[in-house]
Amino acid sequence: MSVAPQHWSDLARGLNSPLPAGRVRAARELGKLGPAAVAAMPALLAAVEDADQSVREAAVQAVAHLGPTAVGSLVQLLSHTDKYVRRNATWGLGKLGPAARSGMAALCAALHDADPRTASGAAQALGSPGSAAEHAIPALTEAMRGTNVVQCRLAAKALSQIGAASVPTLLTHLKHHDPFVRGEAAVALGWIGPAAAEAVPALLEMVRTGSALPARVADALGGSGLGTPLAPPPELDPGSSEETSRLAAVTALGRIGPAAAAALPELLAVAAERGEATRAAAEIALRQIRGC
Repeated sequence: MSVAPQHWSDLARGLNSPLPAGRVRAARELGKLGPAAVAAMPALLAAVEDADQSVREAAVQAVAHLGPTAVGSLVQLLSHTDKYVRRNATWGLGKLGPAARSGMAALCAALHDADPRTASGAAQALGSPGSAAEHAIPALTEAMRGTNVVQCRLAAKALSQIGAASVPTLLTHLKHHDPFVRGEAAVALGWIGPAAAEAVPALLEMVRTGSALPARVADALGGSGLGTPLAPPPELDPGSSEETSRLAAVTALGRIGPAAAAALPELLAVAAERGEATRAAAEIALRQIRGC
């Protein structure tokens, strides 16, 4: 059902209300109209410069609801002096998904924003379904290596959305000195699934890290069940970053599925460990790889 032009124009006039609450309400109502209120774009962009922060935020959010026509404006707002405007601009571009592809270069640049939440928002936007493309891989790769752990996680998610083309980058990150980065790379490879089969050897190496399993453990386990290792490996602190990254590798192997069949002996060993978390993750991975 179309909306009469007078409707959006009345709301646009509300952006001139003497009270900030009235201006916020007008911006939000315009946003609810979506693309039907696209003619209000100039008024909303003017409201982005309002003296009241809540009005500025509401105006950016409304612009994002206007549809693909808003991409250019949202890109420009990524360089606004107000970090809250920039945060909402990244959210808006992520909301537009594939329609925001023309703004991808600007989002990659926003990964370096001085405001950590804007930088994280840019990573999240690049990971929106259908929005990420292969030329964003270098910027996302760098973002994973930074000190912003939220951004690292969201960049890994974005790389997983890109898919098989991201596997070489994620393989490199499995060797990173920070166990958190290694864990996030493993999680992303798991999200990619069977297309990440080439990562199986590196993921297996992560599983072995900290377990000190003897080479003969597969023979000790036997072929008729989980068995009992000759000498149970030392259990890492289940809350440690090292063990968390190891669990991520176990989970990723399961998500890769039958293509990770080479990992079965190691996963059988992990499933025999004393730690509840590692054992449960390995048992799930074994079922996924075996297809049962």
